[in-house]
Amino acid sequence: MEGITVKEAYEILKEDGVYWAGGRNGENRIIKSVSVIEIPDCLEWLQGGEMILTTLYPYKTVDERLNLIKSLSKGEAACICIHPGNDDFPHVPDCLIKLADEINFPLLLIDRKLPYSLIMKKTYEALLNREEMALKKAHEINNVMNNILLTNGGAHEIIEKFSAIINCSVICLDENFKPLDMILRGKDGGLKEEDLIKIYYFVKSYIETYSLHKTNKNKPDKTHIVSWKDGVNLAISIMNINDETAYYLLVIKRGEMTEFDKKLYEIALPGTITALKIDILKNLAILETEQRLKSDFFEDVINDAYTSNELMKKRARTLGLNLLDKNFVVIFDIDDFEKYCRDNYEKGEQHIQKIKRDLKKAIEEACKNIKNRVLLFVPKSDAGIILVGFTRFEYMREVIYKKILKDLFYKTIAEFSARNPDVSLSAGVSSAMENIEELKRAYNEAIFAIDIGTKLFGKGKINFYDDLGIYKLISIPDKKEDILRDRWFSRLYEHDINKNGNLIETLEVFLDTNGSIKDTAKKLYTHPNTIKYRLKKIRELSGEDILQDEQKRLYYHILIKALKMLS
Repeated sequence: MEGITVKEAYEILKEDGVYWAGGRNGENRIIKSVSVIEIPDCLEWLQGGEMILTTLYPYKTVDERLNLIKSLSKGEAACICIHPGNDDFPHVPDCLIKLADEINFPLLLIDRKLPYSLIMKKTYEALLNREEMALKKAHEINNVMNNILLTNGGAHEIIEKFSAIINCSVICLDENFKPLDMILRGKDGGLKEEDLIKIYYFVKSYIETYSLHKTNKNKPDKTHIVSWKDGVNLAISIMNINDETAYYLLVIKRGEMTEFDKKLYEIALPGTITALKIDILKNLAILETEQRLKSDFFEDVINDAYTSNELMKKRARTLGLNLLDKNFVVIFDIDDFEKYCRDNYEKGEQHIQKIKRDLKKAIEEACKNIKNRVLLFVPKSDAGIILVGFTRFEYMREVIYKKILKDLFYKTIAEFSARNPDVSLSAGVSSAMENIEELKRAYNEAIFAIDIGTKLFGKGKINFYDDLGIYKLISIPDKKEDILRDRWFSRLYEHDINKNGNLIETLEVFLDTNGSIKDTAKKLYTHPNTIKYRLKKIRELSGEDILQDEQKRLYYHILIKALKMLS
């Protein structure tokens, strides 16, 4: 720690005859050297941090002495110590003391019998010992933090101890700028949730504006001191967890962030950050191992790679997969990801991997509020699969579980789209499952729901397998040609292609509305007479039966839906 505070120097010298006259609020100014001023016009020599010793002899008038105090403070000197010279005690006008109080510049008086040489000797001894003292203090703090880890303490205990050392509020933010843990002291204990959110957003904005999360990557952890608002200052320390991830340690200081505060952080932060990183890495390693075991289990189940149901159930229990009454597989899928990769290949593999990581983070963040329901999370290349559970009561009231799953989907989209506005997500939800051996069936249903749902209703939506109705019964042909083998239906198709018509669309809506011309016209924003004309054209091309015979109506209705799924 470079330098000592004026307060510390005073404690060393007060027994020898140094008295504090004014500027008490500047006690944390840092002394780096000692200088004597006994000639005028020497202020240009100041470099900052000086303890000034003077008799004020070169400065005869009160105005000259007032200007001296102002200039010393402006030049960032640490303090002034006034010697009486040949007098018994310094005679300092009240206006000098008043000025020192106003600008928080320490003004000390020296006893006539106390020589400059003793002041210099003791001050420089303290300065020379400061580095050794700082190292000793840092070593003590490091030992304290290590002991917390050795006694099974974690991030909370580490932050609590650091907060006590610096006497400030401390918050640890994860890579998404969400609070991992915090200790709020004094007035900060009354901060409302919205105030804390504003602080998190400010830190995020500051880090991203100056690209500090990139410029500090693979470099030593660094602290940035910034002003927030209303006299509140923040010390933001970037903790590089690995090549891809950084967490943030945030100190909230009300009032000026003094040199003493900064030096104290320099001593206390390294040991604190090291201990926090060890704890974070330990927890990440545990989560990673659990995730790998669960992913392996999931792959074995959907690929039928197990010897017996009993062993599979036992393995599920070991992994903590205790199902609720009703459970759903939900798949979040990046729309047209292969095409996106081809279209954006020039951005490089790192950009593609970032999108995959962002999807994983978005799902994890969205799941935080329902983490007691999320029984399994399996990240995939361009998708994320979760298993979500509900009570029988919630399942019986369909609106409850569907609302929760929809909220989950839209929160995931909000988190993901904030980082990737040019990429969309869709989701598929299986029907309910009660036993782990139904996992493969539910997984396939969720895939089916995404596949069919995006083709029928568009991308960027959540599709429930249970809501697909008749589409669940349709076996999707491999090729459009298979559908167009029906000669009557192919006539309608060829007409629409060659004439840029919409007979098939009109027929679909007509059948959807149970043969209502009025409702068909309303849905297609078309006059009823236009609908009548199109229906007449349909009869001419495919025969009367397509509109009259119930079985043929159902048959062609299915053909239209199947064609739509292949489009």
